[in-house]
Amino acid sequence: MTTLDENNINLIMGQMSIVHLKWTRYLQRLFRPFGINLKQFYTLLQLTKRDYLYPAQIAEMLFCDRPTATVIIKNMVKHGWLTREKDLENRKRIRVVITPEGREKYLSIPKSIYKVGQTSFDPLACLSEEEKKGLAHLLARLNLHLDQIEG
Repeated sequence: MTTLDENNINLIMGQMSIVHLKWTRYLQRLFRPFGINLKQFYTLLQLTKRDYLYPAQIAEMLFCDRPTATVIIKNMVKHGWLTREKDLENRKRIRVVITPEGREKYLSIPKSIYKVGQTSFDPLACLSEEEKKGLAHLLARLNLHLDQIEG
């Protein structure tokens, strides 16, 4: 591999990181007035779709380590959005469950803040439909490739 190739790889990965960080910061600013952050919102979203999650599942889902997930869960419990309960099948495990207040908090966030196609700013507006399809295809392929390092 030549230096040019290495520079291109670093440029591509760096640009993807910057795009992710810029979009995350933008969304975080939109969520701030509602008193919730992205990780908390995503946790509530996922818990509206199922009866419970284990803390390890939340950590994996949020791409963070277990102690960080524990802090996130603890803060959400303080807000009254989540509760912890013993797993009925394995008493050593803890289930995280959304409360009615948590469901209400989730529903209080306007879809125009987070729903693709409804946000006030479209990050992909600068791309043609063909470019969007191509980008989606390439990112899906890269994601599959990166799944090989999970473990």
